[in-house]
Amino acid sequence: MINKKAYHGGAFFEAIGEDFSSLNKANGIINADVLDAWFNPSPKVIKKIKKYTEFIIRTSPPTHCKGLIKTISKIKDIPIENILVGGGSSDIMFAIFPQLANKKTKVLILDPMYGEYAHIFENVTQSKLFRHKLFKKNDFKINITSLQKDINATKPDLVVLVNPNSPTGKYCTKEAVLNLIKSNLDKLFIIDETYVEYVDKKQSLEKYTTKLNNLIVIKSMSKIYALSGARVAYMVANKKIINNLSSFIPPWSVSLLGQIAGVEALKDPKYYQKQYNKTHNLRKNFIKGLSDISSIKIFDSMANFFLVELINPKLSAKNIVNNLRKQKIYLRNCDSMSKQFKNDFVRITVREEKSNNKVTKALRKELGKLDE
Repeated sequence: MINKKAYHGGAFFEAIGEDFSSLNKANGIINADVLDAWFNPSPKVIKKIKKYTEFIIRTSPPTHCKGLIKTISKIKDIPIENILVGGGSSDIMFAIFPQLANKKTKVLILDPMYGEYAHIFENVTQSKLFRHKLFKKNDFKINITSLQKDINATKPDLVVLVNPNSPTGKYCTKEAVLNLIKSNLDKLFIIDETYVEYVDKKQSLEKYTTKLNNLIVIKSMSKIYALSGARVAYMVANKKIINNLSSFIPPWSVSLLGQIAGVEALKDPKYYQKQYNKTHNLRKNFIKGLSDISSIKIFDSMANFFLVELINPKLSAKNIVNNLRKQKIYLRNCDSMSKQFKNDFVRITVREEKSNNKVTKALRKELGKLDE
């Protein structure tokens, strides 16, 4: 029996209290170990949730999220029959991947990449997992020619890409990924576009799922819509794939709060685009404040986070993460995201300016101990 759980960030709840008895403590904690948005959900979301709080909490949601699906269809210009929703991207992944893969299935993923995929294919479906190595000398960018060589060599049934990737924040253009998919029509491609709006919503492959039978796009609404706690996500694919997988999504998979929040968030793109623009400025200033530290190397990103390599052998990701936790600052040790990482990479989430400055000050002090 498999009892290994997926590893995630979110350790900051240990300081708050997982029984939620001390939620007031959250104000003094910097949760930069998960990729939650630093900004609030759209005012439209907050207004509706506040107005109907009692009703939302006590009432069962629409069974199969028809209103949410209809809104996604309208806003994204994707037919309703090409959409499936779930309570967060992990909920969708755990529901559908066992239907797409088994012990005989060959799966190719990136390395480094969001660790949930490796966890599911290794521990849940127990598939034959291959890793396409991304090199730090190339800033962990995806090289399509190199990726195609690995596809030719491993002959996978499934190819999984997170784009922009986590924890690297690097992005491969829509045209390049499309060419790869069209050149391998016998392979099923799963593209996780959780952070693509930070690049440009026009770079999404969502609409191409109606034309390509070998493409699934997964979209979390957590990070880009500031709805992590609401747990909302969707996937798009051709009608046949959706029909085959829809029976594995349970009724009421998204709470009433999640469905309402998702609908209202989708209706306010201007608000969110302003937040994306602010996020890029915050990230650039955050990186600038750390860029002169000789003991680290920073890999810039297209999203709301960036990757830091500890190039001084005296440094340890584990020690830095633990030491900053004592100051109520939570960063992510990236060891679970790559076979390449050996206690030498940390991922940092972009927060509001005050928190970013506090993280910068704490890191500079911690790294400055090397000169003592």
